[in-house]
Amino acid sequence: MTKPVVRVKAGDGAGDSARLMATVAVPRSAYAAADQGHQSLAGWMPPMQSADAEWLRDRDVSVSRIRDLERNDGWVSAGIDRQVDMLVGGALRLNSKPDADALGISHEAAHELGRSIQTVWRDWADDPIFRSDAERQQTFSGLAGMAAREFVGIGEALGVLRWKERAGWDFRTALHMVDPDRLSNPYGQPDSEFLRKGVAKDEDAAPIGYWIRRGHPSDVFGMNSDPFTWDYFERWHETELGWQRPGVVHLYDKRRPGQSRGVSRLVANLVKTRMLSRYSESEVRTAAINASIIGAIYTQLGSEYAAERLGNDDSNVDWSGFNTQRAEFYKNRQVLDEARFLTLFPTDKLEMNTEPRQTAGYPAFQRAFLQGLSTSLGISYEQLSMDWSQTNYSSARAALNEVWRGVQRLRSILIWGFAMPIFAAVLEDALDRELVDVPRGCADFYERPAAWLRSQWIGPGRGFIDPVKEAQASALRRAGRISTLEREAAEQGEDWEFLLEQIAREDAEFARLSVDPPSTDTKIMSRTDLGNDQRPD
Repeated sequence: MTKPVVRVKAGDGAGDSARLMATVAVPRSAYAAADQGHQSLAGWMPPMQSADAEWLRDRDVSVSRIRDLERNDGWVSAGIDRQVDMLVGGALRLNSKPDADALGISHEAAHELGRSIQTVWRDWADDPIFRSDAERQQTFSGLAGMAAREFVGIGEALGVLRWKERAGWDFRTALHMVDPDRLSNPYGQPDSEFLRKGVAKDEDAAPIGYWIRRGHPSDVFGMNSDPFTWDYFERWHETELGWQRPGVVHLYDKRRPGQSRGVSRLVANLVKTRMLSRYSESEVRTAAINASIIGAIYTQLGSEYAAERLGNDDSNVDWSGFNTQRAEFYKNRQVLDEARFLTLFPTDKLEMNTEPRQTAGYPAFQRAFLQGLSTSLGISYEQLSMDWSQTNYSSARAALNEVWRGVQRLRSILIWGFAMPIFAAVLEDALDRELVDVPRGCADFYERPAAWLRSQWIGPGRGFIDPVKEAQASALRRAGRISTLEREAAEQGEDWEFLLEQIAREDAEFARLSVDPPSTDTKIMSRTDLGNDQRPD
C-alpha cells in the first residue's frame, strides 16, 4: 500500500508559524466506478444485496406510494392508461397456429385444427355472461387488461385458475384475479430460503406454491369475515398423465436471478414524480391566490400624524378605538352599483394587484420531469402529455418505433406469464370435454403441448401517423416478399383470415348488386399525386 506523503510548507514571514499540509495518496482502482477517493463518489457505498433482499422489505411501502400516485396524480394515471392501451387495448385475441410437423399431421389439417381451437377459445374468452371470470364481471380481454394494469403499475399481477362446474357451461376453468397485496407469508412469518413474501420455493428456488391471504391486509374492520387466514395454492396441479396443469399465474418482469416478486418500473422515478406533483399543486394554488387578490389598502398614517391624531402620550394611544373606527368606516362605506366606486378612509390608499405571477419557467421544468416519467413507463413524452405541438412526422415515427419495441417486449411477458398458462388450462379442459375437432393421427396434447399451444396473440394496432406513407411501405414490404398479410394485419390489430373472409363477402355482394368493386390495382399513389393541401406535414 502507498504510504502517506506529508509535505511541510514554511511561512512567508518570520513571525508566521509553519503550516503543515498533509496529502494522503489514496490507492486508485482500475475502474473509476470503484474509486473510493473520487470526490464525486466519496461516501457512496450502497450495499450489495440479492434481488429479494433489495425489494421485499420495502415492497409494501413502495407499492402503497405508487397506488397513491395512480389515484391522485393525473400524469401517472394517464401514463399507465397509455401503456395498458398499447399492451391489451380493447381486446387480446388468439390466432392459433398448431405445429403440423410436431403433431404429425398435414399443414391443411393443422390449419383446420387451429380454427377449431380458436372457436373453442372464443366460446370461453368472450362468454357474454362472464363465466370465464370467477367474479362474473369481465371477459378474458377485461381480465388481461386488469393484469396489464397491475403489471405496469405495481410491477406484478396475480390470478388463480379455479375448477368450477357450472350448469349449461361446457368449461370448468375460471380465472380469479387476486390483489398481489394479499400474497404474503402466513401469520407474519419471516422470509426464509423456501418462503419469500408469500412465494413457496423448492431447493432449486423454483416457485411451487403461493400463500394468499383471504382478504386484503387493510380489510380488517368488517369487510372480511376471516382476515387472518391464508390459503395455499399450488403453482402446478399434477395429473395422472404427468401433465402439470397451471394453478396460479404470477405475472412479473424477472430482471434478476432469484427474484421472487415483481418490481414496478415507477420505483426509479417515484421521488421525482412526487416532487413534481407537489410542485404543480403549489404553482396552481399560488396562482389561484394571486388571482384572487385584487388589491390592497395601505395606510399613510405617519408617526407625527398618528401622535397628533391619537395623542402625544404613547401610553394613552387608543389604537383599538382607531382600528374600530376604520373597520366601521369600511363596513358602512357607500358603493356605486356595480362600478364599486370606493371612498377610502383618510390617510389610506388603494393599490391594485397588477403584477402577474411569473410562470415562464414552469412549462420547461414540467416537461423535463414528464420526460423522465414517460421514459420510466416506456412511452413517449408526447403520448403522456398529449402535446404534439413540437413533433413532426419523422420524430413521431422514430419515437413510436422505440416505444413499440418496448411494447412488444412487455407484451411477450404478458403473453407467456399470463395468457399462455390460461390458454393451456382452457385447451386441456376443452379436449377433455371433446370440444375440439382433432385430426386423425394427431399427437396427443400431453405428448406435444407446445405444438398444440403454438399461437400468435393479436393486441391493439400500432396505428398510423401518416396513413399514405405507411400504406405505401406496407404494400412495398409485401411486394418485396419481406412481409405477409398476416403480419401486416396483426400489426394493426386485425386477423388476416377475418379480413379475407370479409373481403370475399363484400366482393360477392358487389357482384350481386352489379356495383363496381374497389380498384385492386397494386399501384399506390405517389407523394407527387397528392395535392399540396392534402399532404401531411
